[in-house]
Amino acid sequence: MKNKCSWKKATAFLMSMALTAGAMPVCGSSLFKADNALVANAESVAKAPAVGTLFKVGDTISITGKTYFIVDDDPNSGKALAEVNSDLTITGYENSDFDNQYIWKTGDVELIPLHKGFYITRKDASVDPEGFYIASGSGTSEDPFVLGLTAPKFDGRNITLNDGISMNFIVGEVNNSNSADLKVKLSGDCAEANTVQDLEIKTINGKEVYCATANVNASKMDSKITAELYYGSNEKAIDTLAFSVNDYLAAVDTTGNTKLEALVNATKQYGAVSASYFGGSELPKVKDHTNDILNSVVSFGEGFSYNLFKPSKMVEGETFTTSSLEPSDAMISLVLSSKLAVRLYVANYDEKASNMAGAEPMGKIDEYFDAYAIKGANDKYCFEIPNIAPTKLGQLYDINYLGTHYLFTPMAWAYRVMSKDGAPKKDTAMANALYEYYTAASNYVG
Repeated sequence: MKNKCSWKKATAFLMSMALTAGAMPVCGSSLFKADNALVANAESVAKAPAVGTLFKVGDTISITGKTYFIVDDDPNSGKALAEVNSDLTITGYENSDFDNQYIWKTGDVELIPLHKGFYITRKDASVDPEGFYIASGSGTSEDPFVLGLTAPKFDGRNITLNDGISMNFIVGEVNNSNSADLKVKLSGDCAEANTVQDLEIKTINGKEVYCATANVNASKMDSKITAELYYGSNEKAIDTLAFSVNDYLAAVDTTGNTKLEALVNATKQYGAVSASYFGGSELPKVKDHTNDILNSVVSFGEGFSYNLFKPSKMVEGETFTTSSLEPSDAMISLVLSSKLAVRLYVANYDEKASNMAGAEPMGKIDEYFDAYAIKGANDKYCFEIPNIAPTKLGQLYDINYLGTHYLFTPMAWAYRVMSKDGAPKKDTAMANALYEYYTAASNYVG
């Protein structure tokens, strides 16, 4: 029996976490559910202790060699470290009002003085948990197994729409003491396939969470990405979560939120058109936005306006001469991979003169940067502007190379497509899909 002089604990354990849907980025639903029912006299199952393992009444903890456990989480019990050398069977369970603890009994086996079982502080006296977990540790005297009502597991999923489409695999029950021991291996059609990641902290819906992130091409939004969670040197994953971007979008609740609904639909359409564009499948039907793309006018000042998506150039001299940017002057292309970027191929590129241009997002203070020429399509050199979020598809950029200012938005590619007679159907479909993706994201952000 436990020492009757023990103190009751006021601190509760967090049993599960659910992030609320309704904003982008959105978390789907908590994947962990505590079971209030207790199955007594269950068939005995022998399981080796490892982080993430659940033990219930009737289960046997299979021990090989000296194994160490913290058998009581009450700080007034001191470091309740038990050395175990043979198998332990969980013979019973008690929800103790006196100790304010859950107790999983080990029959006549005394683990440490006055402890014939494992003691964990209660969260709610009215709830009987399904069992207890190995929450952390490796079973050595220096790093003993620590028990808990929960263990690190995937408990949420999320996507973010920025310069790419990122899938976040959220892990719960992580803290400063165990975060360094947790790793995630990603597999599937993503940029991080077959890599092992440390957990990173992100703020989602105003909450800081630990997660691993996979970046996928828009054309792969239907592909499932699998994340496996590992603890320490364990070779067996303690949890697995797999989903696709489209799985996630299908689960987003857009009820009463027309802007979110438009963004979800535009993102799905962008993925479907991308899959067809790069995979050769049948193109989905897309609304025609030719007029919107060719005639989007921005007005400011007194009588001054310009076409938002039509590219132009400005040549330095005694005065600045402005004219349309023709294909013979420069070509504009989009990089539609796991990261969205825009590239400018200038006709007068001369690496002997300079391989660097100045780049500036117009109207943005102190965001001037140097753009260095890189090899693009067909080994031709170009200047690339990375990190294009959907809201930046209409951002006007100025690339200054050898005295010529090239003024364009990433949507200039769509403008060129729509202004060209006989453009390929897949190009016009992509231009229309990009326009809807841009407008829906801009409207959602406000």
